[in-house]
Amino acid sequence: MIYLFLIFTACSGSVVAQATDSSAASSSISSSDSKTQILNGHRFPSTSYMRSAFVSTSVQADIGFGATSVLTIPGISVGDYEILAFTGQLIYVDLDVQYQQRFTPWLALFFSAKMAGRVGADMSTIMADGVNTLVGGDIGWLVRIKETEKFMLSGSVRLTNIRGNFINVPEYFEEIINNEPYPSVIKQVPALTAGLGLRGAYAFNPTYGLQFNMDYMYGETLARETTQSYFAGSILGDIDFNPKQEVPIGLALGYALSTSPALVMNDGGAANLVLFKIYYTGSDDFELGLQFNMYSTYLKSIDDNAFVKKVMIGFKFYF
Repeated sequence: MIYLFLIFTACSGSVVAQATDSSAASSSISSSDSKTQILNGHRFPSTSYMRSAFVSTSVQADIGFGATSVLTIPGISVGDYEILAFTGQLIYVDLDVQYQQRFTPWLALFFSAKMAGRVGADMSTIMADGVNTLVGGDIGWLVRIKETEKFMLSGSVRLTNIRGNFINVPEYFEEIINNEPYPSVIKQVPALTAGLGLRGAYAFNPTYGLQFNMDYMYGETLARETTQSYFAGSILGDIDFNPKQEVPIGLALGYALSTSPALVMNDGGAANLVLFKIYYTGSDDFELGLQFNMYSTYLKSIDDNAFVKKVMIGFKFYF
């Protein structure tokens, strides 16, 4: 992970922001000839929850911070009364770095490192929900399946390995009450999964584009000695104002559905995510953008869904 950051720092120091205002020149470049994500003269954005269909050499980093809405943590029922109930929020942090190396116009190797955390905003929510972190990454191959002037379709195969670290006081007391042989406040659970995916992109014209991802994974869960299938699907539409208005700004709006523990941070069902991104489109060497994510996910501590808002800053450099 330190090596990836060194690559990121070295590349950022050598990049100069150069606007590419000529849409006619970019429209004549195919994806195989360009190091960036271009089809039919349209430049596609990258996001934290959607991987690109383009076979290119790049390094991408996404850093995020967010929080839940105000949660009501249930207390203890004593007759008709409930005691020790309170309200609070949970804080989320994310860091994801991915490197992709193109070997041929149709084949690339990618690998990533990821760290995610969820913790209470105060001591009461920490006691109720604990401290939850995920550390890991993936490695895989991206293969271009079909390319036309407007359409790109690629397939991926990958292995993902994450380790969940959970500090949970309520579960510890439950284990003691249930006479578990080895109760523990801290649990470390590794989870290895293998998956296949499809990634697509379609450029209507130099201004408008559409991307989609579909992934199926099978492997270990964050509950010990159990396996499960996971699914993730997403769609993203975007508009680039540079070709016609000569304003190097793009906007993207998308939706994602995922049961991956890397997003929901447990095995409690699916997360429905809506994202919006504003990004810079004036360079062939890098991409810079600000992304806003909103999604709902199940939390065992409240036995209900929580609404999460995140802000992420993303960098991507092409070589």
